[in-house]
Amino acid sequence: MGTRGALKYWNSMASKMDIAELYTAAFRQGRTLSDEGRTLTFSVVPIGLLSLPSGRIVASDPLTAGHPEPFVQTVIPGRYPVELSLARDGKGAERVAMARIKFTGRQPEVWVMALNKGQSQSELPAGGFWGYRSDSGTGAFMDANAASRADFAYLDDIDSLLLELTANYKPYRYWLEVPLDRRHNVVMFSSGEGEGSYPSYFGIDEAGDICALVTDFQLI
Repeated sequence: MGTRGALKYWNSMASKMDIAELYTAAFRQGRTLSDEGRTLTFSVVPIGLLSLPSGRIVASDPLTAGHPEPFVQTVIPGRYPVELSLARDGKGAERVAMARIKFTGRQPEVWVMALNKGQSQSELPAGGFWGYRSDSGTGAFMDANAASRADFAYLDDIDSLLLELTANYKPYRYWLEVPLDRRHNVVMFSSGEGEGSYPSYFGIDEAGDICALVTDFQLI
């Protein structure tokens, strides 16, 4: 598939939500947005490198039991930077508005909903989305092969993990990179205002290649 064909293909799957401008603004240092009577100021924080040896990505709540499925969209295996968009309100409280994996330095042209096997965007009602449920107020990125190793809900030392996770706590956000073995890790972070269901979107550049993945914690 040529460049034009690839971008046309992604455009046919793209979300009808006007999210391109929002996602660009949220990852621009010092940008402010007004939303429902409040003003939010954004800052961008790098929090680690995610190892993706299989190129299959899982986004989930790592502190709840279960076996999360990877997205059907895949990327070239490698290690990629993870960044958070922090939103600070007028009272100085910060929350994680979005989490992003950057695969390239190119800019997205369209945003496509991240899907698990058996999901279809065409089946969704207007304004609906596929995403994962966070019950612990935490989200994460990991490789599909890391998901079976990252069953933190059953750890004997879960209190120690939580202590590490909140070591850099500031109302109301935290994050942590957790090594699992020589090839796998998990990058986790607080999820917006806590419990909820959250979608992820792949950013596609003008060549039709995946250049980013964003989980949106629905603060805006």
